[in-house]
Amino acid sequence: MNNTILITGGCGFIGSNFIQYILANTKYRNVINLDKLTYAGNPNNLLDIQKDERYIFIQGDICDHNCVRNIFKEYIPNVVVHFAAESHVDRFH
Repeated sequence: MNNTILITGGCGFIGSNFIQYILANTKYRNVINLDKLTYAGNPNNLLDIQKDERYIFIQGDICDHNCVRNIFKEYIPNVVVHFAAESHVDRFH
């Protein structure tokens, strides 16, 4: 069985803490972080794990069908944890 987890929004506060927990406490072969790096994402939250060979960072948008499809084709994640979100919604009238 493939032992890969995909985390969306992993550079945010909750996502980055989750990734650190997963790397410290599980045996996932690949821990993939897909993050768009908007104002809410901060890659510095994960500086201490950048060199972990299991950690894979992909800058991309979950709304980009090709990006997500390519991740699934290449890594075949068997678990997806979704933290990606916008913390505000603009209202246009």
